Amino acid sequence: MKLMTKFISAAIAASFVVGSVTTLPAFTPPAHAQATSAKAIVDQAKTDGIVGEKLNGYLGIVRADASAEIRAAVNEINIKRKSIYTRLAREQKVSISDVAGLTGEKLIAKAKPGQMVMLGDGKWHVTGS
Repeated sequence: MKLMTKFISAAIAASFVVGSVTTLPAFTPPAHAQATSAKAIVDQAKTDGIVGEKLNGYLGIVRADASAEIRAAVNEINIKRKSIYTRLAREQKVSISDVAGLTGEKLIAKAKPGQMVMLGDGKWHVTGS
């Protein structure tokens, strides 16, 4: 199982930059421009404590006052993450939740101090505190 975890970790690392999918084809500028915009929106929302990483590998809305723009950006990134998790799970013959969970652990570990993360207790926590 450790070998499988390492292999999945390597595949995930090759597919992700924290909070952003990097596997978009270079020949699709409109989609890439949208992803960059969504990433910028989410990065700022993370800094502002509105969005955080969850242990399940997806972004979550921390505050109920999140704008429609932030909600749309979170949704866009989460859809892309699920697509990558699905592809990797098929390739490795493991469950999507295994890939997503492993990625969630890595994204939470990489969260910057002061950002919000949701751990196994289902509550939001500030990193570095």
